Amino acid sequence: MTVTHPIGLSAPTLADPVIAEAAARFVAARRSAAGLADFPGPLPADLATAYAIQATATAAWPDEVAGWKVARVPPALEETLGAMRYIGPIFARTVSAADGGPLSFPVIPGGFGAVEAEFAVRIAADAPADKLDYSPAEAAAFIAAVHAAIEVAGGPLAPVNTLGPTASTSVFGNNTGLIVGEEIVGGVEGADALRAEVLIDGQSVGVGSAAKLPGGIAAAVAVALSMAVRLGRPLKAGQWVSTGALTGVHSIAIGQQARVTFTGLAPMSGTAVAAGATA
Repeated sequence: MTVTHPIGLSAPTLADPVIAEAAARFVAARRSAAGLADFPGPLPADLATAYAIQATATAAWPDEVAGWKVARVPPALEETLGAMRYIGPIFARTVSAADGGPLSFPVIPGGFGAVEAEFAVRIAADAPADKLDYSPAEAAAFIAAVHAAIEVAGGPLAPVNTLGPTASTSVFGNNTGLIVGEEIVGGVEGADALRAEVLIDGQSVGVGSAAKLPGGIAAAVAVALSMAVRLGRPLKAGQWVSTGALTGVHSIAIGQQARVTFTGLAPMSGTAVAAGATA
């Protein structure tokens, strides 16, 4: 497996063979829907190395990238890692639309699964391949629409949440899929006025809003634009950016039910199911 080195980041602190082995293990585990009890090899100490593992695994995955999820780096680690957020790929075959019917949230047996209430942005135009940095104001021009959404987080690595953001970044950004709900009238301003709530098995586990996103929705899109091009995959018109958890990361086990609501919109409900192997 050839290692992919992101553009404009510091050199990885793990050797290419170690990066390639971790990426290959993540690809194999996700393809076979088999959990991993431990990180396969040394845990990256920095995001540059984690992104190298992610990019190498993404290049080997048999699907197109349809967008990116954005997630917070815990505040206590921001200075150490030099970032407030990280991103991970959302693959085309894992994007679905909420149509009012029951949803399915795939969870790899022996891995990690979670649901997150998020705002998903549909990208308005192709991003240039030679621009590496974006301000929130520049990113706002790429927002075609904002939708209520559910990020189905997780993957094969069972202890990913306890291992931290370098583990999450490495293992496909800890993303399993994106469920796109209703378009929000008023775009970003309309979304800013909404409150989201997540219930697991009928119990409320979190309430929140765009106020939980530092700098707001446009700031999250700016990070996705900047990092996607550094990963050699500039955002394209029609792709998605899932902008970050509004109420928290809510673990879900196979068989549990989740209900996600946004003020004034139809609720989105479904059940966690065992993920199957990928052809």
